[in-house]
Amino acid sequence: MLLELAMPTAGYAYADAYGAGFEYADEMIVNNDLSRYAQHPRFRLIPGSYTDDTQMSIAIAEVIVAQAPWTPEVLADSFVRAFKRDEREGYSRKFYHFLGEIQDGEEFLTS
Repeated sequence: MLLELAMPTAGYAYADAYGAGFEYADEMIVNNDLSRYAQHPRFRLIPGSYTDDTQMSIAIAEVIVAQAPWTPEVLADSFVRAFKRDEREGYSRKFYHFLGEIQDGEEFLTS
């Protein structure tokens, strides 16, 4: 099961990292030729780095692999843990700050 889950997640991470240079940046479309990762004109994310989308997918994959209960509490806690161990740009400004201020899934759900 782990390999079956890892393969699509890895492909998604590559696509996410590639698309990060172009998201919400119409002026970058001229560089979108699939030849290289591009630096986004406004975000500091290093070209080739995955974003919040992949990070949240990793958090979900970890819950599945651990065979943990599929509950809001478990998922929220996994989202917070993934963010805390590897803060990523890409989240909306308010959600990024929210994740930075809370400590666990309980706070996630009650704040």
